[in-house]
Amino acid sequence: MDRFVNPPIERHEALAPFSRDHYNGLVHARRLVKSASGDRVQRHEALAGFLDAWEREIAPHFRDEERLLIERMGDLVPEPERRRLLEEHREIEADAARARELRRSTDPDPRQLREIGERLERHIRWEERSLFELIQRRAGEERLEDLGKETAAIEASRQRNACRTPTQR
Repeated sequence: MDRFVNPPIERHEALAPFSRDHYNGLVHARRLVKSASGDRVQRHEALAGFLDAWEREIAPHFRDEERLLIERMGDLVPEPERRRLLEEHREIEADAARARELRRSTDPDPRQLREIGERLERHIRWEERSLFELIQRRAGEERLEDLGKETAAIEASRQRNACRTPTQR
């Protein structure tokens, strides 16, 4: 029986849509890392899945986080955390561009796929364990309710099918 290494994090419903997006991002991050040990077909499939998720889910998620968590809730987030969020988003955007180039390769470099997957996973884990916890602690219920109205609209617009491979769609 598999057991969780870390207990589930109690997430306020206002942040829960971002956490659900994170689950999908983690699936793709793990696929990229795992594909580094596989053959070139597995690496191409992982890249295709990641790039599809990037366009449909991850890039819009980044824009939503920056708009809502930095612009709207930024007074609750210390400057080092705001800077880290934005810097890591730009690094992962660069990784998506690198993934597009790798996809054109006959045999994508496994080391680069592992790096892309590991960076995405580290970023998501940091947001979940640190950034979201900080916002939940500092925001009052009224601000979280306001945020929740916007994240509920985001949630309604999300397609939650990222865990399937492109061939399963």
